[in-house]
Amino acid sequence: MANIREEKGYTYGIGSFVLSLKHASYLIISTEVGNEYVQPTLKEISFEMKRLQTELVSDDELETVKSYLLGEFLRDFDGPFALAGSFKAINDFDLDYSFYDHYLKVLRSLTSGEIMRLAQQYLNPEDCYTVVAGHKDQ
Repeated sequence: MANIREEKGYTYGIGSFVLSLKHASYLIISTEVGNEYVQPTLKEISFEMKRLQTELVSDDELETVKSYLLGEFLRDFDGPFALAGSFKAINDFDLDYSFYDHYLKVLRSLTSGEIMRLAQQYLNPEDCYTVVAGHKDQ
């Protein structure tokens, strides 16, 4: 986001999320850009994915992400509907309550080196599908 939004100014918002299914998961990176920024933005997204494979995430950035994810985790248990959704999730995935303890343990112990290793294993731009919707340049 810092590169594509703040430095390049290609978009106001860009984000990503993982959608987990019972037997698979996938990563979605989503943004809205003007036609003139489609190809440069796709190039920068690929650059950032490759960067995660070759550069260690800084300690400050890692701590920021961990804090964010911990806050999201806490929101998953804040209120009756969120709590019901969390219980439904472990039921849908045939997990038990220890999943949440394991998640927190992994989150707290995650290192920049582990992120790099996982990016090398799973985050290959060449393996991704790209979907662009909108008006084609005239």
